[in-house]
Parts: sequence; C-alpha cells; structure tokens
Amino acid sequence: MHHHELVDEVHRLLMDNLPINSGKTPSGWTTFNCPMCSDKRKRGGVIQSNSKISYHCFNCGYTTGWAPSPKLGGKYKKLCEALGVSASEIHKVVLNLMKHGDALDRSETDDYVYSAANFKKVDLPEDTQFVDNLPDDHKVKQYAIERGLFGNYPLLHINNSMYNARLVVPFLYNNELVGWTGRHINPPNKETAKYLLNMQSGYVFNIDKFVDNDRDFVVVVEGVFDAILIDGISVLGNGVTPEQAHLIDKLNKRVILCPDRDSAGKDLIDQAIELGWEISFPPWDNDCKDAADAVNKYGKLLTLASIVKFASDNKIKNQVKAKLSLIHI
Repeated sequence: MHHHELVDEVHRLLMDNLPINSGKTPSGWTTFNCPMCSDKRKRGGVIQSNSKISYHCFNCGYTTGWAPSPKLGGKYKKLCEALGVSASEIHKVVLNLMKHGDALDRSETDDYVYSAANFKKVDLPEDTQFVDNLPDDHKVKQYAIERGLFGNYPLLHINNSMYNARLVVPFLYNNELVGWTGRHINPPNKETAKYLLNMQSGYVFNIDKFVDNDRDFVVVVEGVFDAILIDGISVLGNGVTPEQAHLIDKLNKRVILCPDRDSAGKDLIDQAIELGWEISFPPWDNDCKDAADAVNKYGKLLTLASIVKFASDNKIKNQVKAKLSLIHI
C-alpha cells in the first residue's frame, strides 16, 4: 500500500462516520456534537492538514489525532468506536498500518493543529506607513499616544479617503499579515463606523504571542486596544466562534475572560462559562468600562494582577457577578 492510501484509510475511519449534521467552518474545522460527552452545541472539531488529522472537543477537552506512524492510538480508536465504527473495521486499519507502516512518510513535523488555521496572507493598501514615522502633530499619531497604544504594538496609517482619520492595527498570524482593523479617531456621526474590520473568520488577535510563551495563563478581552494594553488576546467582538475557541484552547493555558462592563458582553460571558473558561470581574472603579480604561487608570501590572486575582471558574458566582456588573452601568 502507498503512503496516501494508508493515510486515507486512517482519516476515513473518522471522516466517513461523522454525524449527519456536522458543519464546516471557514478555517477548515468540521464541527459536530462530541460523542465523548453530553455535547449539544457542536463543540467537537476535527481538522485534516496534509497527512495529519486532529480531533478536539472544547466542551470535555477530549483530544486525539494521528500523524503518519505505524500505530493508531487508543484514544483515536475510542473516538471511532463512539462514532459507531465497528471493531473489525478498526482492526483492519490497525493491521494495514502494522504491515505497511514503512511506506509512511513521517517527515512532516509542523505543529499541525496550530498551523492548520489556514488564514490567507493579505496585502496592505498602497500608501501605508508606520504611525511612528508620521509627524508628531499628526492627529492619528496623537490619538495613538492619548490611548496609550503608541510604542506597544506596530501601528499603521493608511493614507486614503477611507482610512486617513483611522488608526490601523495589523492582524498577524505566524508573523504574516492576515487582516487589520481601522479605528476612527473621532467618528463625526452615528453613520460612521467606529471600526473598519478586515478580518478572516476564526481569527484571534495577538494569539501569535502566546504560542511559545512561558506564561501559564492568557487573558481574553473583547477589543483590540484592550488586548494590546493588557498583553492579552482579543476575540474582536462580544462573542466567540467555535474556531476561535479551538485556537485559544490549543494554547493549553489557563484562559481568563475579562469582559467589558456593558450589556453587549453578556453572550460572551455565557459562552465562556460553557467553554469552562475562568471569568474575572475585578473591582475597578465604575469609570473603567474595559481593560484599556483600567490600564490607563491603574497601570498594566496592577490591572493584570487584579484580573488574575479575581478570576473564578465558579459557574453560579460568575452568572451572578455578570448580572451585578451590568447593573452598575
């Protein structure tokens, strides 16, 4: 048997037996109800990357996968069994792997789950420059300084009619540009969008920084500015998608959500509770509506320390605190 035939056999054991209502996400995950737990919200996900296959449930945390080798792991077999694959079908594949294992090319050593997000590289519009290079009296540079962002992240300015009054934050993944957001420094009216977002589905802002990072926790916030100032990651809105959750979960760190103090964050809090993330409601002053405000008031170290100190994974407590934090608005 050839390499690709063996790989195909192992992959099909799983892929041909997925539940009928499984869905496909833009970044390549196939999501479905995990058969290893009482999942009702399609929190199991499988992804194929070259010859590798990986499964992860972000409800119960069950993880398994296979990269070309003559052995099929016990957890992979258990998952196939739970999806209704017969013991004889599994045994047949195991035997073929033992017999023809030498035909497998095992040279692909990339971290297949992390690199499998498949975000496309994008190009910046012409006339883009670093904010650092703008004259000091430029309104966009002044805004970056005012918000405490200047010098903390590579900020950009795009000199065209759409973006000239916007501070542009580039989105990087594996050190390549995959998108950006442009924050208007002073929206003249309600019709002017505060943010112009150029984002690929499933992207998590600043996640690159945490892949080989020694820190054992990661703080999830809503906004890009919050993430820059707190040294955390942003889900770029008040909800988290299955692909984003997979990406964050794959960091294998303690995840702490620090939600904005507004009613729009309620869904994100509910999702974080479902995902088993910790949630933090530090007792900041009422004039701090998000982490960026807190950093400007207390400084980065104190703000970060307070987020970690008040993080809790107590479901009931978090639901009550969420309600209370919204009353103070």
